[in-house]
Amino acid sequence: MTKHLSKIVVFRDTKTQEEFHIWRKPARLTQMRVASFVTAFLYIIFSKLSSLVVSVEALPLITIVHLYIIAPLLYSIGVLSFFQKFQNYIAILLSFATIVAAVGNLIIVTKLENYSIYLPEVYLLLFWIFTMSGLRLSYSVVSASLVFIISALGLYNFVVFSKELFYIHVFWMSSAMLFGFLTSYFLNRSNKIIFLNKKKLEELAIRDELTGLFNRKKLDEVLVNELRRSERFGHKFVLLFLDIDHFKDVNDNFGHQVGDNVLVEITKLIKHNTRSTDIVIRWGGEEFVVLFFETDIDMALKLAENLRQKVEQNEFKLVGHKTISIGLSANQEGDTADTMIKRADEALYKAKHNGRNTIEV
Repeated sequence: MTKHLSKIVVFRDTKTQEEFHIWRKPARLTQMRVASFVTAFLYIIFSKLSSLVVSVEALPLITIVHLYIIAPLLYSIGVLSFFQKFQNYIAILLSFATIVAAVGNLIIVTKLENYSIYLPEVYLLLFWIFTMSGLRLSYSVVSASLVFIISALGLYNFVVFSKELFYIHVFWMSSAMLFGFLTSYFLNRSNKIIFLNKKKLEELAIRDELTGLFNRKKLDEVLVNELRRSERFGHKFVLLFLDIDHFKDVNDNFGHQVGDNVLVEITKLIKHNTRSTDIVIRWGGEEFVVLFFETDIDMALKLAENLRQKVEQNEFKLVGHKTISIGLSANQEGDTADTMIKRADEALYKAKHNGRNTIEV
């Protein structure tokens, strides 16, 4: 799934990457919303503070850029983030806002004689894009690069700078961009590690440790989803309950380690003799469940009989031959997970009662 976690965390498949972005989306959206509102408020304060340091002639320009363009734009983005239909566009709008802020800053700098106090805005903007905006790293790189290019080219062509001063300004812009990128990268890396650990814990919660199969928790989830799909589209599926006959004798005569080996080997037989679309679950102890999707009871009987024969023909190490009993339950109208499991369990009990190594519906 990824490279070593202590190094670079790279998702190797698009599914995991998409799951990560979906997982991060609510937090990113909140961060973009807060960043928009807070930054808009700071721009309003900044426009008021400008009256203390610029001439009366220059003040209207700064007020228009900061108070009437950038601040309302950011506030609008923050408000739109509350509406579901606009949420997919917030990142694009916020990226656009950074470009507007860079152009606005450039206009102010080119129109002022004493422009030095407005140059640091670009440094802060570059750092803000990576750390505060909530944008994905890829969006941040594109936005920051455009801001950097606009600012550098604009200052070089429209502001009377000495080469030395221009180089220093580019150096500080580069530093702000580098530190911002590194901060964003390591935060993104940390989030990926947290996400992968979360997925690992979730996987462990639904997996049986011995066999690696799904456990009963997963069965409940799958059954509920499949019953809903069946109710909506009319699909048929069958639940198979399987029990190893006289398994207690294995543990009593050969020990639990040999018993575990039998369970593992039975697991392999079940997986090799079911379809890739079917789901195999360890119910507990020596009992297993198989869900046959898109299958009617006649097809399920054939699949179950094939599985019964394969197990019967297999010779287990130390133990010799073992058999299984099977109960089948096809979904019916009005079924719940409990009713399907109950019917399959009753069919399994009947199979055990009728001499074992048999199948009942």
